[in-house]
Amino acid sequence: MAPHLTADAGIDLLTSSGLNVAIDSASDLVVNGVPVELKVCARTPSPSDVMRMLDRARQRGVRNESTNRRLLIVMPSVPTSIRTLAEATPDLAVAGVNDSILIWGRKTQFLGLVDDIEDVGRPRGRPSWGRHALMRVLLFSDEPRTQVELAAQIGTSQAAVSKALKDWMGTVEKANGRWRAVEPERLWDRFLDTYPGPGGITESWYSLDPIIKQAEDAQATSPDVLLSGDAAADTIAPWRVPRKALVYAKKGLPLARAKFAEAAREEASLEVVIPADPTIWATAAAWSAHPRTVDPVLAAWDVRRTGGPDAGEAIDRLARRVLQRALR
Repeated sequence: MAPHLTADAGIDLLTSSGLNVAIDSASDLVVNGVPVELKVCARTPSPSDVMRMLDRARQRGVRNESTNRRLLIVMPSVPTSIRTLAEATPDLAVAGVNDSILIWGRKTQFLGLVDDIEDVGRPRGRPSWGRHALMRVLLFSDEPRTQVELAAQIGTSQAAVSKALKDWMGTVEKANGRWRAVEPERLWDRFLDTYPGPGGITESWYSLDPIIKQAEDAQATSPDVLLSGDAAADTIAPWRVPRKALVYAKKGLPLARAKFAEAAREEASLEVVIPADPTIWATAAAWSAHPRTVDPVLAAWDVRRTGGPDAGEAIDRLARRVLQRALR
């Protein structure tokens, strides 16, 4: 199956065209000094859909007091109708990944970087990040908590927490108005098997320094950076020789100053993820009062994604570190 569309694919087209891209968040870029709102469409939208998105972006731009703000829509391919619209609209940019078309500043470029991205045919629902954050915080402790307390720990509504808990009856239980996990091992496995990933944008970098040093150097560039994957596992439950450095950040990091070189994804020794998942910093704080890493459940998911012959044992050690709290 072809891969699904990501923000990274659109950013690749921007950089391949020679534009300078800085990442402010998972949905905000600065391209050659121009503030850009990024929107990813899993299927090719209609011209009327594009205009509705542009109108909403313009309204947000007015609220942000930005007069030169643009909307960049990343889509599988660019039909003639949308190409014509973008070539006539100064504050609209379009990136078509399957056909490697970039329309920027009303000019169309054919970049020859075709990457066979799947058009899913219909919009997908919002990723279930809140539910997966709830799984994680339920694993941190066997102390029963109210729905209000759980909602506060993951930064979501009490109603969303209530619905998820009712769906998980048997894996969780309620006593005296408080909830706890009664099958934490099952909840752990469910998270690893169903988490949709953090979304957002990934920057790829390369350095010859040891992996842990790379992660720590990246963390030193900004106060909100969290270690994940091998670097987090090495902090929480050391076991294997790290294979790749991975950190989460709220915006792009100035790693060129820290002697990193930009790299292709497959050659990178360090990945910086600017996630769309809004729960990652909340669950890190729920796990530790002074977090340097993501929570260990998310770290285990990232270790599995990195892979390697000893990934399974590293994940098992993280599981034991977490579940000893949940089973006390």
